[in-house]
Amino acid sequence: MVLLTNITTSILCISIFMALFVRSTNASEPVTIYTSHFPHVVTEDPHQPGIAHEIVQELFKLVKRDFKLVILPWARAQYMAKQTPHSLIFPLSRTPTREQNYVWRVNIFNNQTHFITFNNIMLTAETAREKHIGVQLKSSWDNWLTEHGYERVHRVPGEGRELIKLLRNNRIDAWYTDTIIAGSVLSQQEDQNVVYSEPIQTFKTFLATNSAAPYPHLEELKVAMDQLRSSGKIDEIFRKYNIPPNY
Repeated sequence: MVLLTNITTSILCISIFMALFVRSTNASEPVTIYTSHFPHVVTEDPHQPGIAHEIVQELFKLVKRDFKLVILPWARAQYMAKQTPHSLIFPLSRTPTREQNYVWRVNIFNNQTHFITFNNIMLTAETAREKHIGVQLKSSWDNWLTEHGYERVHRVPGEGRELIKLLRNNRIDAWYTDTIIAGSVLSQQEDQNVVYSEPIQTFKTFLATNSAAPYPHLEELKVAMDQLRSSGKIDEIFRKYNIPPNY
């Protein structure tokens, strides 16, 4: 009877140890972060990996944690972030469409949007309603157009180059995007008569986490973000890309 009790106790101790070991191992595993390529924001260039990518790298250096970056088409990245417990996603702008699916604590930067035309016509939010607008699929800009009742919307998976071709060929009347994306894509073009509307909307862009099963160390990242701002590191990253900081 004593032998049986000792064996039972030993098994229980081993089970507790294994549970603690598994929990410790899981806690030390790199968090999965989903993103997509956006000019000057997330790129394939190891020397200039993008503003948002560099900010996230600096955050994880400060908190001394590891991450695994998964780069997917933007619509797919959002789907995976919502399906993957404890995952993170960036650069995700906060919109009513996305609100309930994520926890919004780490605001990495802000950015303004514009309607862009190639015909010397400056649009407004109201005059654009009559136009055929091109936008990136499942982007914050796409969310905004849908939320505000725009009906003539042409959606593409990419962030801008395809939409510029459509503009040139008069297949769409305007491209709706933000200042950073437009500036980086258009700087590589030779198009004349490009006109930006006045700023339409300012989006707050985040390193966000799945709301159903949030990343457990989000507050550490929030504190680290405050440190990056106060140290001037964020300004330094923006200057590297010749873009004025906005946060």
